[in-house]
Amino acid sequence: MPATAKRQLWLIVILFILAAVAVYFAYLRLRASNIQMAQGRQAYDAGKYALAEDAYLRSVTVDQNNAEAWYWLGISRKNQGKVASAAEALIKATQLEPNNANWWFESAQALQWAERFSEAEQAWAKVQNLFLPDDPRVVQARINQAQCLAHHGDVERAIEMMKAMLATKDDPNIRCELAKVLGYAGRYEESVQEFRRAFGETPTNQPEK
Repeated sequence: MPATAKRQLWLIVILFILAAVAVYFAYLRLRASNIQMAQGRQAYDAGKYALAEDAYLRSVTVDQNNAEAWYWLGISRKNQGKVASAAEALIKATQLEPNNANWWFESAQALQWAERFSEAEQAWAKVQNLFLPDDPRVVQARINQAQCLAHHGDVERAIEMMKAMLATKDDPNIRCELAKVLGYAGRYEESVQEFRRAFGETPTNQPEK
């Protein structure tokens, strides 16, 4: 066999070995990640959220692309009140699986609780696009989106959004939220009127005695 052919053959063999080693280590990473996932779920189901967080954190450390591990890491943190770090994990999960509506809902909620209102407002808009229009979570997403708008300074848009919702369906919960936003905007008389409507009272423009 010519020397050139031998070198080519050895090169092919070396490449094959390197590929096999890479596949083997990828398998080990995946297996380790799945083991940590199983431990995390066991701890989570037992209500041991700190232990679950540790296990899921080990899982994503081994496999950065494990979307489910990122999601459960975020939920474990959220159940401990760690909303800032929960939001980070849930954002990563939605980046890896951008069409998962339930994950977007959890991510938006964590962002809002972490007072990252601008990002939360965008996340709530995404939620509305992913759920079916008649899903009750769409209404909640709109309310939360309006709250986020109010918190990051776009009060008028928040008010308009809630009034548009009420024009479609008169809902006491939405009226209460509108009343809160009106109060936040310093429009106290309108706020009182909306609270009265929400509780079934006849609104009046006459000053109280």
